[in-house]
Amino acid sequence: MTHKLHQTLHLLSGKKIFGGFFLIFGFVCLAYGFWWFSHQKTPLLSPITQNSSFQFLSNTDDITAHPKRVVYGFLPYWNLNKFSLQPETTHLSYFSLEIGSDGSVLTRTNDEVEQGYLKLSSDQVLSFFTQQKNQQGRVDVTFTQFDNDGIVTFLSSPAAHQKFLRSVDAVLDAYPVDGLNIDIEYSGKVTPQLRSNLVVFMTTLRQHLNQKKTPPQVSIDMYASGATKFYLWDVAEIQKQVDYVVVMAYDFHRKSSPAAGPVAPLFGGKKLWDSDITQYLKDFVAVMPAQKILLGIPFYGYEWQTVSTDSQAATFPESGSTATLSRVEELLANKTQNDVREFWNEDALSPYLSYKKNKETRIIYYENSRSISYKLDLVNQLNLGGIAIWSLGYEGDSRDLWDVIQRKI
Repeated sequence: MTHKLHQTLHLLSGKKIFGGFFLIFGFVCLAYGFWWFSHQKTPLLSPITQNSSFQFLSNTDDITAHPKRVVYGFLPYWNLNKFSLQPETTHLSYFSLEIGSDGSVLTRTNDEVEQGYLKLSSDQVLSFFTQQKNQQGRVDVTFTQFDNDGIVTFLSSPAAHQKFLRSVDAVLDAYPVDGLNIDIEYSGKVTPQLRSNLVVFMTTLRQHLNQKKTPPQVSIDMYASGATKFYLWDVAEIQKQVDYVVVMAYDFHRKSSPAAGPVAPLFGGKKLWDSDITQYLKDFVAVMPAQKILLGIPFYGYEWQTVSTDSQAATFPESGSTATLSRVEELLANKTQNDVREFWNEDALSPYLSYKKNKETRIIYYENSRSISYKLDLVNQLNLGGIAIWSLGYEGDSRDLWDVIQRKI
């Protein structure tokens, strides 16, 4: 009886030791798991890494900051009094000088002085240029053309191209400019000949600048759908002549939209809106190096009077307007007074809010640190060249968006 009891006790003791060993082993594994996950560079719950839209990538990078990414900021002349230069800005591009149909830089429009031309030579702009140079940044000037007839005339004329080159030389001689940004947006019917003429112009510009002792950088702006639809830009050919392509990945919804919606949706596709940023980028990276792509990021939103607070509520005609970040922050600071309600669109990965004005319901879609953070995750994962901000000054005095850029770019 004593011997059996001894065996039983010995067996129980062994089970306790064995069980204790596994308990300790389990705790060690759990602790190691927490340590391992906490030291990974990729966020555990990132909707960017988890989304199936990235199956087209053959080799995805970890979401990590890249030391050479570009932070390209457009500074429109109408935001000069609202602008403060931030240290994260690698390229500061003054917006803009307008290209005439004959290749000249327009100095007057409708018998009035062209404001873009006038303010470029102001002490205010020159001070910003000096600040940018002092922080080892680059200074660009954006040249724009939006008139359909003027674009057709300009692009089809070799003489106009040569006149533009002389205009560029004058700007390079007069200002401390390191690069040019070309923003030609055509909204008419595009022909193969017109696309070919743009390629010829960009090739002529590149060859001319390459003759200089220090060739300026060249970038060009394209719609988010520029590589998907038959627009003005022959992306595969034009990218050979430029350092960067700015993909204007915003205005998916506009002031005139019949329904409220995100300005720059990362996902959602044709199910919810025309398309989304990730689908359009897929077509860009298929025809050009990802490192040449700058993802356009909006520092603004839109607001509308709407019939309800639904995420895609119908809007009232002509009720749309631009909403700056400072405008949004003002509303959020007075939530009770304005009956503000905050929402998050999980499909777009975008915030929006509703508020009351004179008993009318209004909705604002905008960007915040969270939505910008996801866009930067996308930039890092696709190994893009960087970002381009439209536009500087709309963020007001806030550092919220810049702090995210500083951390992730």
